[in-house]
Amino acid sequence: MSVPSYRTHLKSAASLVTPYEQVRAGFIVLALEKNRKATPYIEEAKALKTLASQVQNPAQLLKLTKIRPAILTAAGVSEKAAGHLTENDKTNAIQRLIENFLEPAGQDFIDELVYRFLLTRGDSLGGKMRNIAGLLAERKLSRTLIATLSVAGRHFSWLDSQSRQWIAGDKDNADIEFRLRGLHWQNS
Repeated sequence: MSVPSYRTHLKSAASLVTPYEQVRAGFIVLALEKNRKATPYIEEAKALKTLASQVQNPAQLLKLTKIRPAILTAAGVSEKAAGHLTENDKTNAIQRLIENFLEPAGQDFIDELVYRFLLTRGDSLGGKMRNIAGLLAERKLSRTLIATLSVAGRHFSWLDSQSRQWIAGDKDNADIEFRLRGLHWQNS
């Protein structure tokens, strides 16, 4: 009886465990990317604080129509959810934010508004980061497959996600994994 081909690469279950150094490197890459992606949210929060500082009390926030979307975000309403609400629903959410959280904060109501804005935006960022983690893993796997095929001298083709055309593989193309939708090669 012949040895299954996977046994040349997988000796035991331990062969499937990612080494600590690679896990650590992956988490660091994600942390750096999360910080990069968070920058616009931080800048939005700073702008919100500046613009909201024009009012003397939380109830006056209802009159600041130019920052209404940010105030709605602070109320815990995501951009996606906001698309399903009426203007009356949005006003009600903002009024509840004011009554339940901003007024009890007293003179610190602006900081409370900004913190709540960042919480909702951070939740959105978390969802994006989960998608990015999967995307980065997909790109890494694709690049590893392409490198393995190239080293083995195997011709391959890849499906371009934009043109939806199969393109002859070029091992020197450093950007294939950014547009890769599929990978094809023939085995004996």
